Amino acid sequence: MYAVVIAVRIPQYRRKPPDKRHSVLDLTALTGHKLSSASKGIPDALDGVSIADVPKRGLNVLRHAFPAPVAVLRQSAIRGNIELMRRYTQSSNVELAPHGKTTMAPQLFDMQLAAGAWGMTCATAAHLRLYRRFGVPRIVMANQLLDADSVRFVARQLAEDPGFEFYGIVDSVAGARGYFEVLAGLPRSRPVNLLLEVGAMGGRTGLRTLDGAVTVATEIGEMSAGGSLRLAGIEAFEGIFAGSPREAETNVTSFMQQVAEVARKCDTAGTFGVDEVILTAGGSAHFDQVVKALETIRLSRPTRVVLRSGCYITHDHGFYATAVDRLRERSAGTDSVFVQQSFEPALELWTTVQSLPEPGLAIMALGKRDVSFDLGLPVPLLHLPGGANGSPVSIRGKAELVKLNDHHGYLKFHGLNLSVGDRIAVGISHPCTTFDRWEHLFVVNDAYDVVSVVRTYF
Repeated sequence: MYAVVIAVRIPQYRRKPPDKRHSVLDLTALTGHKLSSASKGIPDALDGVSIADVPKRGLNVLRHAFPAPVAVLRQSAIRGNIELMRRYTQSSNVELAPHGKTTMAPQLFDMQLAAGAWGMTCATAAHLRLYRRFGVPRIVMANQLLDADSVRFVARQLAEDPGFEFYGIVDSVAGARGYFEVLAGLPRSRPVNLLLEVGAMGGRTGLRTLDGAVTVATEIGEMSAGGSLRLAGIEAFEGIFAGSPREAETNVTSFMQQVAEVARKCDTAGTFGVDEVILTAGGSAHFDQVVKALETIRLSRPTRVVLRSGCYITHDHGFYATAVDRLRERSAGTDSVFVQQSFEPALELWTTVQSLPEPGLAIMALGKRDVSFDLGLPVPLLHLPGGANGSPVSIRGKAELVKLNDHHGYLKFHGLNLSVGDRIAVGISHPCTTFDRWEHLFVVNDAYDVVSVVRTYF
Protein backbone atom coordinates (compact mmCIF):
# COMPACT_ATOMS: atom_id res chain seq x y z
CA MET A 1 0.00 0.00 0.00
CA TYR A 2 1.37 3.43 -0.94
CA ALA A 3 0.58 6.78 0.62
CA VAL A 4 0.25 9.67 -1.81
CA VAL A 5 0.89 13.15 -0.47
CA ILE A 6 -0.21 16.14 -2.51
CA ALA A 7 1.53 19.34 -1.47
CA VAL A 8 -0.09 22.68 -2.28
CA ARG A 9 1.79 25.89 -1.60
CA ILE A 10 -0.48 28.57 -0.23
CA PRO A 11 0.75 32.16 0.08
CA GLN A 12 1.25 33.47 3.62
CA TYR A 13 -1.64 35.75 4.54
CA ARG A 14 -1.61 38.03 7.54
CA ARG A 15 -4.45 39.47 9.52
CA LYS A 16 -5.13 43.14 8.92
CA PRO A 17 -7.16 45.66 10.94
CA PRO A 18 -10.89 45.64 10.12
CA ASP A 19 -11.77 47.98 7.25
CA LYS A 20 -14.93 50.02 6.80
CA ARG A 21 -16.77 46.84 5.75
CA HIS A 22 -15.67 45.17 9.01
CA SER A 23 -13.46 42.64 7.23
CA VAL A 24 -11.37 40.68 9.71
CA LEU A 25 -9.15 38.57 7.44
CA ASP A 26 -6.84 39.66 4.64
CA LEU A 27 -8.37 38.17 1.51
CA THR A 28 -6.42 40.26 -1.01
CA ALA A 29 -4.37 37.41 -2.45
CA LEU A 30 -7.38 35.09 -2.47
CA THR A 31 -9.56 37.48 -4.46
CA GLY A 32 -6.67 37.92 -6.90
CA HIS A 33 -6.78 34.19 -7.69
CA LYS A 34 -7.55 33.60 -11.38
CA LEU A 35 -10.14 31.04 -12.39
CA SER A 36 -9.57 28.31 -14.92
CA SER A 37 -12.20 26.69 -17.12
CA ALA A 38 -10.39 23.41 -16.41
CA SER A 39 -11.90 23.60 -12.92
CA LYS A 40 -15.34 22.14 -12.27
CA GLY A 41 -18.23 24.53 -12.85
CA ILE A 42 -16.13 27.34 -14.37
CA PRO A 43 -17.39 28.53 -17.80
CA ASP A 44 -15.08 29.65 -20.61
CA ALA A 45 -16.29 33.22 -20.04
CA LEU A 46 -14.43 33.25 -16.72
CA ASP A 47 -11.21 31.55 -17.82
CA GLY A 48 -8.32 33.69 -16.54
CA VAL A 49 -10.62 36.08 -14.68
CA SER A 50 -9.75 36.91 -11.06
CA ILE A 51 -12.27 36.25 -8.32
CA ALA A 52 -12.40 39.99 -7.65
CA ASP A 53 -13.40 40.69 -11.26
CA VAL A 54 -16.08 38.00 -11.63
CA PRO A 55 -19.00 40.26 -10.59
CA LYS A 56 -18.06 42.71 -13.36
CA ARG A 57 -18.81 40.08 -16.03
CA GLY A 58 -22.56 40.29 -15.46
CA LEU A 59 -23.17 36.54 -15.56
CA ASN A 60 -26.35 34.79 -14.51
CA VAL A 61 -26.27 31.09 -13.63
CA LEU A 62 -29.62 30.43 -15.31
CA ARG A 63 -29.30 32.60 -18.43
CA HIS A 64 -25.69 31.97 -19.41
CA ALA A 65 -23.72 28.85 -20.29
CA PHE A 66 -22.23 27.14 -17.24
CA PRO A 67 -20.88 23.58 -17.45
CA ALA A 68 -23.07 21.21 -15.47
CA PRO A 69 -23.11 20.72 -12.61
CA VAL A 70 -22.43 24.05 -10.92
CA ALA A 71 -22.50 24.79 -7.20
CA VAL A 72 -24.43 27.87 -6.11
CA LEU A 73 -24.65 29.73 -2.79
CA ARG A 74 -27.64 32.00 -2.29
CA GLN A 75 -26.29 35.20 -0.79
CA SER A 76 -29.49 36.24 0.98
CA ALA A 77 -29.77 32.88 2.75
CA ILE A 78 -26.14 32.93 3.91
CA ARG A 79 -26.49 36.45 5.29
CA GLY A 80 -29.77 35.58 6.95
CA ASN A 81 -28.35 32.44 8.57
CA ILE A 82 -25.32 34.29 9.92
CA GLU A 83 -27.54 37.02 11.33
CA LEU A 84 -29.96 34.53 12.90
CA MET A 85 -27.14 32.69 14.64
CA ARG A 86 -25.68 36.01 15.78
CA ARG A 87 -29.02 36.95 17.33
CA TYR A 88 -29.35 33.54 18.97
CA THR A 89 -25.89 33.53 20.57
CA GLN A 90 -26.25 37.14 21.66
CA SER A 91 -29.65 36.53 23.27
CA SER A 92 -28.32 33.35 24.92
CA ASN A 93 -25.19 35.15 26.17
CA VAL A 94 -22.87 32.57 24.61
CA GLU A 95 -20.06 32.76 22.06
CA LEU A 96 -19.71 31.12 18.67
CA ALA A 97 -16.60 29.57 17.14
CA PRO A 98 -18.03 28.05 13.92
CA HIS A 99 -16.46 24.84 12.72
CA GLY A 100 -14.72 25.90 9.53
CA LYS A 101 -14.39 22.33 8.24
CA THR A 102 -17.93 22.72 6.89
CA THR A 103 -16.87 25.12 4.15
CA MET A 104 -13.08 25.60 4.37
CA ALA A 105 -13.79 28.95 2.72
CA PRO A 106 -11.91 31.93 4.20
CA GLN A 107 -14.36 34.36 2.58
CA LEU A 108 -17.16 32.77 4.58
CA PHE A 109 -14.96 32.68 7.71
CA ASP A 110 -14.54 36.42 7.27
CA MET A 111 -18.30 36.96 7.14
CA GLN A 112 -18.76 34.91 10.31
CA LEU A 113 -16.00 36.72 12.19
CA ALA A 114 -17.21 40.13 11.01
CA ALA A 115 -20.65 39.25 12.38
CA GLY A 116 -19.15 38.72 15.82
CA ALA A 117 -17.97 35.11 15.93
CA TRP A 118 -15.61 34.68 18.90
CA GLY A 119 -13.25 32.52 16.86
CA MET A 120 -13.15 29.62 14.40
CA THR A 121 -12.90 25.87 15.03
CA CYS A 122 -10.59 23.62 13.03
CA ALA A 123 -10.21 19.85 12.78
CA THR A 124 -6.69 19.15 11.48
CA ALA A 125 -3.16 20.49 11.57
CA ALA A 126 -3.55 21.51 7.91
CA HIS A 127 -6.68 23.49 8.79
CA LEU A 128 -4.81 25.18 11.61
CA ARG A 129 -2.05 26.37 9.30
CA LEU A 130 -4.52 27.57 6.68
CA TYR A 131 -6.51 29.55 9.24
CA ARG A 132 -3.39 31.30 10.43
CA ARG A 133 -2.24 32.10 6.89
CA PHE A 134 -5.42 34.11 6.49
CA GLY A 135 -5.08 35.58 9.98
CA VAL A 136 -7.85 33.90 11.98
CA PRO A 137 -7.22 35.43 15.43
CA ARG A 138 -8.69 32.79 17.74
CA ILE A 139 -8.79 29.06 17.01
CA VAL A 140 -10.33 26.11 18.83
CA MET A 141 -8.83 22.87 17.58
CA ALA A 142 -11.50 20.20 18.04
CA ASN A 143 -9.04 17.36 17.63
CA GLN A 144 -5.85 16.33 19.36
CA LEU A 145 -2.64 17.83 18.04
CA LEU A 146 -0.04 15.12 18.41
CA ASP A 147 2.79 15.89 15.97
CA ALA A 148 5.71 17.92 17.27
CA ASP A 149 5.96 20.15 14.19
CA SER A 150 2.42 21.41 14.69
CA VAL A 151 2.93 22.04 18.40
CA ARG A 152 6.02 24.08 17.51
CA PHE A 153 3.93 25.93 14.92
CA VAL A 154 1.39 26.90 17.57
CA ALA A 155 4.17 28.07 19.89
CA ARG A 156 5.67 30.24 17.13
CA GLN A 157 2.31 31.78 16.33
CA LEU A 158 1.73 32.62 19.98
CA ALA A 159 5.18 34.18 20.24
CA GLU A 160 4.91 36.18 17.02
CA ASP A 161 1.33 37.43 17.32
CA PRO A 162 0.19 38.78 20.72
CA GLY A 163 -3.38 38.87 19.42
CA PHE A 164 -3.55 35.15 18.60
CA GLU A 165 -5.31 32.71 20.92
CA PHE A 166 -5.25 28.92 20.60
CA TYR A 167 -7.20 26.20 22.40
CA GLY A 168 -6.20 22.57 21.87
CA ILE A 169 -7.87 19.48 23.33
CA VAL A 170 -6.53 16.41 25.13
CA ASP A 171 -8.10 13.25 26.51
CA SER A 172 -5.06 11.52 27.96
CA VAL A 173 -1.93 12.11 29.99
CA ALA A 174 0.05 11.03 26.92
CA GLY A 175 -1.61 13.73 24.84
CA ALA A 176 -0.81 16.41 27.40
CA ARG A 177 2.77 15.22 27.70
CA GLY A 178 3.09 15.41 23.94
CA TYR A 179 2.50 19.15 24.20
CA PHE A 180 4.63 19.53 27.32
CA GLU A 181 7.71 17.74 26.01
CA VAL A 182 7.81 19.81 22.82
CA LEU A 183 7.11 23.12 24.57
CA ALA A 184 9.71 22.43 27.28
CA GLY A 185 12.43 22.56 24.62
CA LEU A 186 11.33 25.93 23.22
CA PRO A 187 11.94 29.49 24.43
CA ARG A 188 9.39 30.59 27.03
CA SER A 189 6.31 32.18 25.49
CA ARG A 190 2.64 32.44 26.34
CA PRO A 191 1.23 29.16 27.63
CA VAL A 192 -0.77 26.92 25.32
CA ASN A 193 -4.40 26.57 26.40
CA LEU A 194 -5.65 23.01 26.66
CA LEU A 195 -9.26 21.87 26.93
CA LEU A 196 -10.07 18.56 28.59
CA GLU A 197 -12.22 16.47 26.25
CA VAL A 198 -15.14 14.53 27.68
CA GLY A 199 -16.51 11.63 25.60
CA ALA A 200 -19.47 9.27 25.68
CA MET A 201 -19.35 5.49 25.90
CA GLY A 202 -19.41 4.02 22.40
CA GLY A 203 -18.64 7.42 20.95
CA ARG A 204 -15.53 8.98 19.53
CA THR A 205 -12.60 10.48 21.44
CA GLY A 206 -12.83 11.91 24.94
CA LEU A 207 -12.54 10.72 28.53
CA ARG A 208 -15.33 8.35 29.54
CA THR A 209 -15.15 8.48 33.34
CA LEU A 210 -15.07 11.20 35.96
CA ASP A 211 -12.03 9.71 37.70
CA GLY A 212 -10.15 9.48 34.38
CA ALA A 213 -10.94 13.08 33.56
CA VAL A 214 -9.75 14.33 36.95
CA THR A 215 -6.54 12.31 36.63
CA VAL A 216 -5.67 13.92 33.31
CA ALA A 217 -6.68 17.37 34.56
CA THR A 218 -4.45 16.96 37.63
CA GLU A 219 -1.49 15.94 35.45
CA ILE A 220 -2.00 19.03 33.27
CA GLY A 221 -2.15 21.17 36.39
CA GLU A 222 1.21 19.80 37.52
CA MET A 223 2.73 20.36 34.07
CA SER A 224 1.48 23.95 34.06
CA ALA A 225 3.99 24.83 36.75
CA GLY A 226 6.55 25.18 33.97
CA GLY A 227 4.47 27.90 32.34
CA SER A 228 4.28 26.28 28.90
CA LEU A 229 0.68 25.04 29.07
CA ARG A 230 -2.43 25.25 31.22
CA LEU A 231 -5.90 23.75 31.54
CA ALA A 232 -8.29 26.34 30.17
CA GLY A 233 -11.60 24.49 30.14
CA ILE A 234 -13.73 21.54 29.11
CA GLU A 235 -14.63 20.42 25.57
CA ALA A 236 -17.15 17.89 24.26
CA PHE A 237 -19.06 16.99 21.12
CA GLU A 238 -22.65 15.84 21.50
CA GLY A 239 -23.38 15.12 17.84
CA ILE A 240 -22.41 11.44 17.92
CA PHE A 241 -25.68 10.00 19.21
CA ALA A 242 -27.77 7.97 16.77
CA GLY A 243 -31.31 6.66 17.08
CA SER A 244 -34.64 8.47 16.95
CA PRO A 245 -34.76 12.22 17.61
CA ARG A 246 -36.10 11.66 21.12
CA GLU A 247 -33.46 9.04 21.90
CA ALA A 248 -30.72 11.38 20.69
CA GLU A 249 -32.12 14.25 22.76
CA THR A 250 -32.23 12.08 25.89
CA ASN A 251 -28.66 10.92 25.33
CA VAL A 252 -27.47 14.49 24.74
CA THR A 253 -29.07 15.63 28.00
CA SER A 254 -27.40 12.81 29.93
CA PHE A 255 -24.06 13.45 28.25
CA MET A 256 -24.13 17.16 29.03
CA GLN A 257 -24.78 16.31 32.69
CA GLN A 258 -21.58 14.26 32.54
CA VAL A 259 -19.72 17.24 31.05
CA ALA A 260 -21.03 19.50 33.82
CA GLU A 261 -19.94 17.03 36.48
CA VAL A 262 -16.41 16.89 35.07
CA ALA A 263 -16.21 20.69 34.98
CA ARG A 264 -17.29 21.01 38.60
CA LYS A 265 -14.92 18.27 39.76
CA CYS A 266 -11.95 19.84 37.96
CA ASP A 267 -12.83 23.19 39.49
CA THR A 268 -12.98 21.71 42.98
CA ALA A 269 -9.62 20.04 42.39
CA GLY A 270 -8.11 23.40 41.42
CA THR A 271 -6.80 22.20 38.06
CA PHE A 272 -7.90 25.15 35.90
CA GLY A 273 -5.06 27.58 35.18
CA VAL A 274 -7.10 30.48 33.79
CA ASP A 275 -9.26 33.25 35.23
CA GLU A 276 -12.14 32.38 32.89
CA VAL A 277 -12.99 28.75 32.13
CA ILE A 278 -14.04 27.82 28.59
CA LEU A 279 -16.95 25.37 28.30
CA THR A 280 -17.42 24.36 24.68
CA ALA A 281 -19.59 21.92 22.72
CA GLY A 282 -22.41 22.31 20.24
CA GLY A 283 -22.70 20.93 16.74
CA SER A 284 -25.48 21.99 14.38
CA ALA A 285 -28.31 19.81 15.67
CA HIS A 286 -28.50 20.09 19.48
CA PHE A 287 -26.83 23.40 20.26
CA ASP A 288 -29.89 24.61 22.19
CA GLN A 289 -29.50 21.68 24.59
CA VAL A 290 -25.82 22.51 24.96
CA VAL A 291 -26.62 26.11 25.88
CA LYS A 292 -29.24 25.01 28.39
CA ALA A 293 -26.78 22.65 30.07
CA LEU A 294 -23.58 24.69 30.05
CA GLU A 295 -25.04 28.05 31.02
CA THR A 296 -26.21 26.59 34.34
CA ILE A 297 -22.75 25.38 35.39
CA ARG A 298 -21.47 27.43 38.32
CA LEU A 299 -17.77 27.26 39.14
CA SER A 300 -15.51 29.19 41.50
CA ARG A 301 -14.46 31.41 38.60
CA PRO A 302 -16.30 32.88 35.58
CA THR A 303 -17.13 30.66 32.62
CA ARG A 304 -17.54 31.34 28.91
CA VAL A 305 -19.79 29.04 26.87
CA VAL A 306 -18.65 28.57 23.26
CA LEU A 307 -20.73 26.83 20.60
CA ARG A 308 -18.99 25.32 17.56
CA SER A 309 -21.86 24.91 15.08
CA GLY A 310 -20.71 25.00 11.46
CA CYS A 311 -23.45 23.79 9.11
CA TYR A 312 -25.85 26.58 10.01
CA ILE A 313 -24.18 28.94 7.53
CA THR A 314 -25.72 27.14 4.54
CA HIS A 315 -28.10 24.76 6.33
CA ASP A 316 -29.54 22.04 4.04
CA HIS A 317 -32.67 20.34 2.72
CA GLY A 318 -32.10 17.08 4.57
CA PHE A 319 -30.46 16.01 7.81
CA TYR A 320 -30.02 19.45 9.37
CA ALA A 321 -33.37 20.70 8.11
CA THR A 322 -34.98 17.89 10.11
CA ALA A 323 -32.74 18.53 13.12
CA VAL A 324 -33.51 22.24 13.24
CA ASP A 325 -37.24 21.57 12.84
CA ARG A 326 -36.89 19.46 15.97
CA LEU A 327 -34.90 22.24 17.67
CA ARG A 328 -37.74 24.64 16.90
CA GLU A 329 -40.20 22.22 18.51
CA ARG A 330 -38.03 22.18 21.64
CA SER A 331 -38.07 25.99 21.60
CA ALA A 332 -41.87 26.28 21.60
CA GLY A 333 -43.12 28.43 24.46
CA THR A 334 -39.74 30.14 24.94
CA ASP A 335 -38.36 33.46 23.75
CA SER A 336 -35.89 31.75 21.41
CA VAL A 337 -35.34 33.43 18.06
CA PHE A 338 -36.12 30.07 16.47
CA VAL A 339 -39.76 30.25 17.53
CA GLN A 340 -40.46 32.70 14.71
CA GLN A 341 -37.60 32.03 12.31
CA SER A 342 -35.37 29.24 11.03
CA PHE A 343 -32.24 28.81 8.96
CA GLU A 344 -32.71 28.82 5.20
CA PRO A 345 -30.97 26.41 2.80
CA ALA A 346 -28.34 28.34 0.85
CA LEU A 347 -26.53 25.64 -1.14
CA GLU A 348 -27.93 24.40 -4.46
CA LEU A 349 -26.46 22.45 -7.34
CA TRP A 350 -27.73 23.22 -10.83
CA THR A 351 -27.38 20.57 -13.49
CA THR A 352 -28.89 19.40 -16.76
CA VAL A 353 -30.99 16.50 -17.95
CA GLN A 354 -28.61 14.35 -19.99
CA SER A 355 -30.91 11.54 -21.06
CA LEU A 356 -34.50 10.32 -20.87
CA PRO A 357 -33.93 6.60 -21.44
CA GLU A 358 -37.20 5.33 -19.96
CA PRO A 359 -40.62 6.79 -19.13
CA GLY A 360 -40.43 8.61 -15.80
CA LEU A 361 -36.63 8.42 -15.58
CA ALA A 362 -34.19 11.24 -16.25
CA ILE A 363 -30.42 10.88 -16.04
CA MET A 364 -28.81 14.06 -14.76
CA ALA A 365 -25.24 15.33 -14.95
CA LEU A 366 -24.73 14.99 -11.21
CA GLY A 367 -23.02 12.27 -9.21
CA LYS A 368 -21.09 11.23 -6.13
CA ARG A 369 -18.14 13.35 -7.23
CA ASP A 370 -20.33 16.46 -6.95
CA VAL A 371 -22.68 16.13 -4.00
CA SER A 372 -23.08 14.64 -0.53
CA PHE A 373 -24.88 11.33 -0.10
CA ASP A 374 -23.72 10.14 3.34
CA LEU A 375 -26.76 11.54 5.18
CA GLY A 376 -29.34 11.25 2.44
CA LEU A 377 -29.54 11.79 -1.32
CA PRO A 378 -30.00 15.24 -2.85
CA VAL A 379 -33.50 16.71 -3.01
CA PRO A 380 -34.88 17.90 -6.39
CA LEU A 381 -36.04 21.50 -6.03
CA LEU A 382 -36.54 23.43 -9.27
CA HIS A 383 -36.98 22.93 -13.00
CA LEU A 384 -36.10 25.35 -15.80
CA PRO A 385 -36.79 24.20 -19.38
CA GLY A 386 -33.80 24.40 -21.73
CA GLY A 387 -33.46 27.82 -23.31
CA ALA A 388 -36.20 29.27 -21.08
CA ASN A 389 -35.95 32.87 -19.92
CA GLY A 390 -38.62 32.52 -17.26
CA SER A 391 -38.37 31.66 -13.60
CA PRO A 392 -37.67 28.14 -12.34
CA VAL A 393 -40.70 26.25 -11.02
CA SER A 394 -40.84 23.96 -8.01
CA ILE A 395 -40.77 20.20 -8.58
CA ARG A 396 -40.99 19.24 -4.92
CA GLY A 397 -43.13 16.13 -4.60
CA LYS A 398 -42.96 15.39 -8.33
CA ALA A 399 -39.40 14.10 -8.55
CA GLU A 400 -37.02 12.03 -6.47
CA LEU A 401 -33.32 11.36 -6.88
CA VAL A 402 -33.03 7.62 -6.26
CA LYS A 403 -29.45 6.73 -7.14
CA LEU A 404 -26.02 8.25 -7.84
CA ASN A 405 -23.07 7.00 -9.87
CA ASP A 406 -19.81 8.91 -10.00
CA HIS A 407 -21.16 11.40 -12.55
CA HIS A 408 -24.80 10.43 -13.09
CA GLY A 409 -27.94 10.98 -11.06
CA TYR A 410 -31.12 8.92 -11.50
CA LEU A 411 -34.20 11.14 -11.26
CA LYS A 412 -37.61 9.47 -11.02
CA PHE A 413 -40.43 11.88 -11.91
CA HIS A 414 -44.16 12.10 -12.59
CA GLY A 415 -46.42 14.86 -13.83
CA LEU A 416 -43.49 16.72 -15.39
CA ASN A 417 -42.63 17.45 -19.00
CA LEU A 418 -38.85 17.12 -19.04
CA SER A 419 -36.57 17.41 -22.06
CA VAL A 420 -32.89 16.76 -22.64
CA GLY A 421 -31.02 19.96 -21.79
CA ASP A 422 -33.50 21.14 -19.16
CA ARG A 423 -31.99 22.60 -15.98
CA ILE A 424 -32.66 21.00 -12.59
CA ALA A 425 -31.68 22.35 -9.16
CA VAL A 426 -31.14 20.05 -6.20
CA GLY A 427 -30.70 20.77 -2.54
CA ILE A 428 -28.36 18.72 -0.38
CA SER A 429 -28.19 16.92 2.94
CA HIS A 430 -25.00 17.57 4.96
CA PRO A 431 -23.08 20.60 3.65
CA CYS A 432 -19.66 19.35 4.81
CA THR A 433 -19.49 16.57 2.25
CA THR A 434 -20.66 18.76 -0.61
CA PHE A 435 -18.30 21.67 -0.08
CA ASP A 436 -15.27 19.37 -0.17
CA ARG A 437 -16.15 18.43 -3.76
CA TRP A 438 -15.88 22.02 -5.02
CA GLU A 439 -12.96 24.41 -5.28
CA HIS A 440 -15.23 27.23 -6.47
CA LEU A 441 -18.86 27.99 -5.65
CA PHE A 442 -20.81 30.87 -7.20
CA VAL A 443 -22.54 33.29 -4.86
CA VAL A 444 -25.77 34.54 -6.43
CA ASN A 445 -28.51 37.02 -5.59
CA ASP A 446 -32.17 36.02 -5.64
CA ALA A 447 -32.26 36.48 -9.44
CA TYR A 448 -29.24 34.13 -9.78
CA ASP A 449 -26.92 36.91 -10.91
CA VAL A 450 -23.34 36.00 -9.95
CA VAL A 451 -22.17 38.45 -7.28
CA SER A 452 -19.05 36.61 -6.06
CA VAL A 453 -17.08 33.38 -6.15
CA VAL A 454 -16.14 31.51 -2.99
CA ARG A 455 -12.92 29.50 -3.05
CA THR A 456 -12.42 26.49 -0.77
CA TYR A 457 -9.19 24.92 0.52
CA PHE A 458 -9.75 21.20 1.05
